Amino acid sequence: QLATTQAQMAVSKQILSPSDSPDKAAAIQRLKGEVERQDSHSRTLQVALRRYTAEETALKSADDILVRMKELSIQAANETLGGDDRQAIGVEMRALRDQLLSLGNTRDDSGNYLFSGTRVNTPAFAENAEGRVDYRGDQTQTRIPAGVERTVQFTRAGTDVFQRVVRKGETSVGFFDALDQLIQAVNTDVTTDIQRGIGDLDQMHNSLSLSLAQTGSDQQVVQSQLDVLEESTLRFKSTLSEIE
Repeated sequence: QLATTQAQMAVSKQILSPSDSPDKAAAIQRLKGEVERQDSHSRTLQVALRRYTAEETALKSADDILVRMKELSIQAANETLGGDDRQAIGVEMRALRDQLLSLGNTRDDSGNYLFSGTRVNTPAFAENAEGRVDYRGDQTQTRIPAGVERTVQFTRAGTDVFQRVVRKGETSVGFFDALDQLIQAVNTDVTTDIQRGIGDLDQMHNSLSLSLAQTGSDQQVVQSQLDVLEESTLRFKSTLSEIE
């Protein structure tokens, strides 16, 4: 008895083996399993939260670039502007377009591409031999559990974020194709195409705004579930401590 008591005191636990109290030992194992499951779920949601934060940063930057491109397009549409001035505007717009391409290939803190769907090791967008931008990811979406009978989107397809532009009387045009056509219109001083491009930019802005709203909503859901998990884990650990 003295040896047992000394052993219990050494680890500050009254249950040293299942034979000491089978019912309490079973409860201890069950509670430990619950704590491990909660911790595993929490780690998954923390990864998702960091991913959403990276998405939000990229999308906000992309939206700011579109706002600047619209300002430049409106300037270029002014018929009193000289050819050299339009060429300068075209150069800046081309640089902004390249920044958007870079943002489309943003990675998370694990090195995975954010907007490639499930092809996380493949850049979402890349220029082909003709200089046109192609989408290299897939359309597959994966979701993770975030509460009772609730899931949130974990991977996003680049074409859902950088959406195609729909024009009257035409088939839809790719996001980066529309930008390239606008820049070409500025460089060649085609006012009607510049005006069309301004309308395209409004569509692009709207699609990015929706993606930002979705990312923000997912962040709120995940953070709320993390708070619930933290409270549950604390309760399980407290009960476990009492039994032990």
